[in-house]
Amino acid sequence: MVNVCKAGRPIELKHGGNDAAVLLIHGYAGYPGELTRPARDLYAAGYDVFAPRLPGHGTDGEDFSKTRGKDWLGEAMKAAEDLRKSYKTLYLLGHSMGGTLSILVASKVAVDKLILAAPGVYAPGAKKPASPALLKVLSKFKKRIRTKWQSDPEYVMYYEDAPGDDEYLGSEYWSWLYLAQLSDLMKLMDEAQAAASSITCPTLVIGAGKDAIVGLGGPEYLSTAIKDCKYVVVQGATHYLFYDKDKSAEEEAVQAVLSFCGARDA
Repeated sequence: MVNVCKAGRPIELKHGGNDAAVLLIHGYAGYPGELTRPARDLYAAGYDVFAPRLPGHGTDGEDFSKTRGKDWLGEAMKAAEDLRKSYKTLYLLGHSMGGTLSILVASKVAVDKLILAAPGVYAPGAKKPASPALLKVLSKFKKRIRTKWQSDPEYVMYYEDAPGDDEYLGSEYWSWLYLAQLSDLMKLMDEAQAAASSITCPTLVIGAGKDAIVGLGGPEYLSTAIKDCKYVVVQGATHYLFYDKDKSAEEEAVQAVLSFCGARDA
C-alpha cells in the first residue's frame, strides 16, 4: 500500500444532518490540499464539503505511472454518484483537470450547480502542446522524461503543515513528463470540450488572467458552449487561483465561488 502525503489526504468536512454538499475535484498531478481554501469557506457557508484524492496523486511517481485517465474519471464519477444518493443538493467544483473531469461527470450525473476554475479544456481549433497519439507511441519506449521544476515560495498553501510536501511532490510529479498520462489528459480535454454543450445546470466558469497553463481560450469557449453560464475573469490570478501569489486575486476567485453557491443554514 502506497503512502499518501499530508497534502494528498482527502478533505471531508461535515456539519451533520445537512442536505447540501459540494464535491471538489483537484487537477492533474495535484492533490486535495490545493482546494483547502475553497473547502473551508464553503463549509463555513453551510455546505458539507468533500475533496477526494484521485488515484495515483499525492503518493509518488511510481504510483502515478500506474494510473490512467479512466481511473481519475472513475473516481470523480463514483464520488458524485455516491453523494447524489445522500444529498438533496449537490454542487460540483473542479480546478484545472478537475474542471475537465467535472464537465464529464456533470454530463452524466445530475448536479445542481457546476463551478469550473481555470478548467483544462481547449477551444476548438486551438494548438495542442503535443499529439495524444504521438505521446501514446512514445510512452511505449519511455515512461517519463525529466523536465525543469523549481519551488516558488510565493504560493502560500493552506493544508496541514503546508508547504511541507512541496519539494517531495515536485520531485515525484512536477519534475517529470509522464507520457501516457499526458496523452490521457489531452484526450479527456477533447472529450470535455465535446461534452460542454450538453451541460444544462447553472455553471460558473472562472478564468485566470495570468494563467500560463491553460490560458483563457478554453474558459472563453466554455462560457459560450454551456447554455446557463456565468463567466468571470480574475485578471490578477495565475492558474493556481485558490492559493495564488496575489492574495486579492485569490480572494476574488473564492468570493466568486461563494456568491455563486450562496450561503446555507447547516
